[in-house]
Amino acid sequence: MSLIVLCAGGHARVVIEALRSRGIRPAAVMDRDTALLGKLVGGVPITGSDEDALKMGVDTVELVNGLGNRASRNDSGLSERRALFGRFADLGYSFPVVSHVSAVIASDATLGDGAQVMAGAVIQPAARIGRNVLVNTRAVVEHDCIVGDHAHIAPGAVLCGGVSIGDCAHVGAGAVVLVGVSVGAGAVVAAGAVVAKSVAPGAFAGGDRIGA
Repeated sequence: MSLIVLCAGGHARVVIEALRSRGIRPAAVMDRDTALLGKLVGGVPITGSDEDALKMGVDTVELVNGLGNRASRNDSGLSERRALFGRFADLGYSFPVVSHVSAVIASDATLGDGAQVMAGAVIQPAARIGRNVLVNTRAVVEHDCIVGDHAHIAPGAVLCGGVSIGDCAHVGAGAVVLVGVSVGAGAVVAAGAVVAKSVAPGAFAGGDRIGA
């Protein structure tokens, strides 16, 4: 079965590197921008568009979501990543979990379809990671945390024990969410913020900084 990376942006290079750390080389990258056809991403050729990927049978390929996000004060920026995943998942395409070989994942942690755990990240016991979640470089998800579908825990962010992160929420780079705090769906936590109180769905927490 072939492995195809969807979207040829910067995050695609990161997931390709994570795959290579496991001895896996994707067959191709596909991107909706057909002007990129024939170029390389992380040494992997861009061979077609999203529409070309849809011509491949669900029993012949597995897919990896290579689309990242850029959060703003008012938007987690994750809707396009969610939509790309959903478009193919709803048609029966499978998205395997991707984890860098240097990531530490507890034996009883659970990871949903398409979850991605990047280099140096740590996921501790009884953590539950949803579908299409991105736990980025050196992020820490402590024991008993729940991370909702399509959320992004950015590089170096720390979720202390028992934290709950809603669907499509963005926790910015280097942020710390303290024990038992909830971050609502679609909320944005700024880079470097320390969050001691729960954050309402769609709200912004942490001053003027936002996370990558």
